[in-house]
Amino acid sequence: MPQLSAPLQAWARATAALCFAWLCACGGVQASSTPAPPVELTRELEKPVLAGSGRLRWLGITVYDVSLWTAPQFVPERFGAHAFALEIRYARTISGSTLADISLKQMQALDAQPVARQTQWRQALTGAFPDVKPGDRLTGMHLPDKGLRLYFNGQLHKAIDDPLLSQTFFAIWLSPATQEPRLRAQLLGLGS
Repeated sequence: MPQLSAPLQAWARATAALCFAWLCACGGVQASSTPAPPVELTRELEKPVLAGSGRLRWLGITVYDVSLWTAPQFVPERFGAHAFALEIRYARTISGSTLADISLKQMQALDAQPVARQTQWRQALTGAFPDVKPGDRLTGMHLPDKGLRLYFNGQLHKAIDDPLLSQTFFAIWLSPATQEPRLRAQLLGLGS
């Protein structure tokens, strides 16, 4: 085989790299397998697996990307009985008070609770959420007998020892009555 000149060798390498990148983008070549779970999950969940992931958009604007990490025996219809985590990677700046307000409204829409409980939950969630900016990561972990653990960029930020609050909070994403059924299906690996 004849030796290629230096400019042709450079062109051949660049062409090969572009072809490889195109194949990866089209799904013809898998550049890597399932991502490793965040470190904070391995402390609380035994052998976490990625169930699914999706993107929340509002009026066409990306708000966050979210992934559901579960144990292998996770049953979506009984999500509250299992330990799992939602890892959210934010694309927008959002205040912690806004995150708490939106969460409380969605929780109330899914499961009407007595006023006394609503007041307790408002107190628990107000101040629990940090202000987030693009690139920040908030991981919410549901522990059925303990409650909710919030990790901010990998560090424990807040623990709320209320299993019912935790289950109702995660119902925002995992309940069949969620306001985002397409995102729920993606998180549960059901397509869509």
